[in-house]
Amino acid sequence: MSTTEPSAPAVNQGIKRRRDGDDLPDYKRQRPNFVQPAFPRLRKLFTCLGEPSRFPLPESILHCAKSFTSVEFDEEVTLSLYSLFVNISIEQPLKVFSLAASLQCVNNTESTHGAAVVKYMVERTQSYINAGDWNNVKLVLRFLIMLKPIISNFEAIVGFIEKLLERAIELTSMCSGRSPLAEELYKVVLLSLPYLVVSDSSDETKRKATELFEKSKEYNHSAIKAEELLNPFVDGEAPYRFSDSLELLQIQLSNLVEANWELQLLYDYSTIALASDFEKHSIDELQLPEKLSALNSSKSPDVFLKFYMNEQVETTPPVDRIESTLFRDLLTDTVINLNFNRQEVARQLIWFDNFLRPGLFAPRETSLEKLSQAKPGSSTWKPEDIAVEAVLAGLFRLPNSLLKPVYFHSVLIEACILAPHAIAPVFGRAIRFLYSHLEHLDVQVIYLYADWFSHHLSNFGFTWKWREWTEDLNLNELNPKRVFIRELIYKELRLSFPQRIIETLPDEFSDLVHEGDDVPPFKFALPDEPYSEQSRLVLQNIRDRRGPDEFTEVFDEIKKKSEEQNDKADAHDMVCEIFVTAIVHLGARSLSHVESWIERTLPVLRVVCPEKGGERHRRVVKIIFKYWKDKTGTAVQVVKKMMNHKVIAPLSVVEWILLDLEVGSFSEGYSWELLGFAIDKAKLLIKEAEAVPKTVEDEDGDTKLLADEKLKEIDDNIETLKNTLNHIFVTIVKELARPVQGDAKNEETVRWQRWWKEGFLRAVLRNYHADYKDLQEPLKNLGLTDMFILNSIEQTAEL
Repeated sequence: MSTTEPSAPAVNQGIKRRRDGDDLPDYKRQRPNFVQPAFPRLRKLFTCLGEPSRFPLPESILHCAKSFTSVEFDEEVTLSLYSLFVNISIEQPLKVFSLAASLQCVNNTESTHGAAVVKYMVERTQSYINAGDWNNVKLVLRFLIMLKPIISNFEAIVGFIEKLLERAIELTSMCSGRSPLAEELYKVVLLSLPYLVVSDSSDETKRKATELFEKSKEYNHSAIKAEELLNPFVDGEAPYRFSDSLELLQIQLSNLVEANWELQLLYDYSTIALASDFEKHSIDELQLPEKLSALNSSKSPDVFLKFYMNEQVETTPPVDRIESTLFRDLLTDTVINLNFNRQEVARQLIWFDNFLRPGLFAPRETSLEKLSQAKPGSSTWKPEDIAVEAVLAGLFRLPNSLLKPVYFHSVLIEACILAPHAIAPVFGRAIRFLYSHLEHLDVQVIYLYADWFSHHLSNFGFTWKWREWTEDLNLNELNPKRVFIRELIYKELRLSFPQRIIETLPDEFSDLVHEGDDVPPFKFALPDEPYSEQSRLVLQNIRDRRGPDEFTEVFDEIKKKSEEQNDKADAHDMVCEIFVTAIVHLGARSLSHVESWIERTLPVLRVVCPEKGGERHRRVVKIIFKYWKDKTGTAVQVVKKMMNHKVIAPLSVVEWILLDLEVGSFSEGYSWELLGFAIDKAKLLIKEAEAVPKTVEDEDGDTKLLADEKLKEIDDNIETLKNTLNHIFVTIVKELARPVQGDAKNEETVRWQRWWKEGFLRAVLRNYHADYKDLQEPLKNLGLTDMFILNSIEQTAEL
């Protein structure tokens, strides 16, 4: 036992040391009292209105209203809030119904806010009218319609809709063909009528809506001749009756009138929003300018596309029901107007059913088998089917989607990530529907389909049930199903690498994977090649950044050796092939490398490939594709960079595709990609030439015109470029109009060759109809006898 006495315990041992005074009995550390500023808090409340929440929708609506009226704002914050309401109605139209109900609640408590909001909405609507932004007019006008209970002179809104209709009828009676502006106005009118009745289902409102609809029949909307060009299904084999959106809307509204405007679309907000006593507000009349304009005056007619049909049950509204158009309109505006936030777009697509009447849709993630066993009277409409169908309709819109196709890809991918169990089966059915109709799809739609599906697979491990398509590997090589499989796998290779793709494919498909070399060899520099020494010297000179004069000696040696070898080709062609192949080889590591080498050697390239060397330019394209024969996607990108640096002329690229490639190459995706880029590049050159300034500042800072000879030079250049673009279109029509030669042994191949050529031509005429409108008569006078081509040229006049 130790004799040492234990030491006294330390004072406050085991107790956390505190600052002076902190250990007093009445001390309590205070949290900082942070109060979120009013505007950010209200912005979050209103922008999230109607989304899934632990609070019932009525509580959320009332909470927003109470939060709004409990705070005093300065003028700047107040205007920011009013602007927010407009932005919500345009960018998130699904929320406008709950937002309108909340603002009615605001009016019950603070009528001054109600008056100010209504006044601001009318002012913004008028500004959109003056600017010709009719889609925004439609959306903000809808917001005003939903605020009907607090507007005392609502007949001003109805009167404005009637004025729009009268102007649309007047415009269409003044022109023999199609009037895009009249169509915009007519669409605003027809899409506003159902919401008039939804906001107020009284007999008086129904009577007025019926009068407006009867008057709308005076609008002369005849079937457009260009319908075949806008139909994604060709050969008259569409799986459903195809019609443009306005014609369909007329039919749907007619059915709705017969049903006495019975439309149970929205949550019943009347029990939430209206008090027993509230103030109504008068609004100014909306004015139509004498001369109307349209921001989308060049927009082609809209068509209604469907991708879910022939199912066990009806998972989307029938096309003769007004709901099909109203849902499509709401979703399309969300996808297009909220394009700066694709994650939010995807969320709203998934929550689509939350913003409309409960019971209108089947529960999410309900299988088709369960829907087929649903009780009589219960809805079988799947909200995820309706939402995905709207995005696909935007993606496959002809002649062009309103936004870049990759945006629609991204929205669909985000939706699948957020709700895989709900969205993945919907994708699978759409993919199989499109694949089953490939032999009747438009060529452009096939390429868009392959682009989307490959992009989608790249985000989900490249997994797919490939064995479903095994039998189609035995089809003719030009059959669209066989072509689609080939193109899909090739696009996967561009997004990954061969070994990774081979691992995901059954053995039957592995032959379609062309591995190739990551960096193909520079064959001319191999020891056994006759130009080995000269080719190595060319490589060295390029690396040393030598100028054109310093290449003269080695180029002369190549020419001399070519003559000694008795090559059939022009001696200069051999110089061109060796030099261009050397540049492509040096830049084979990446596209940035090849662009760098092109820029470094531009002076020499100008000598090897003169600006007006048409045949030689075609040879350059051939050389590039020869080097990258196993990776045509890379070859396409290199050719594009050569065009961007004006080494190759767009016309030469078009001629290479049409004159040098075999007919079967029109089924290759790179042909379509390169042809479109070449035409777009030719158009861009014209814009650049037209943008060249024709004035200059003198020493005193005064602006004066260029000399006459300089002005003539600019005008001559513009005229030359326009003639080149016209020549491109003439070449395309002439070459694609040539009949395909064949015999009885390859009758099926000849049939598909003709099918791809016609599809190619249809797509070009449709996509660039505005660029060759002055050429329509000259094209008809080319001596063409093919009625398909003549009809296609005539139909594009209405686009």
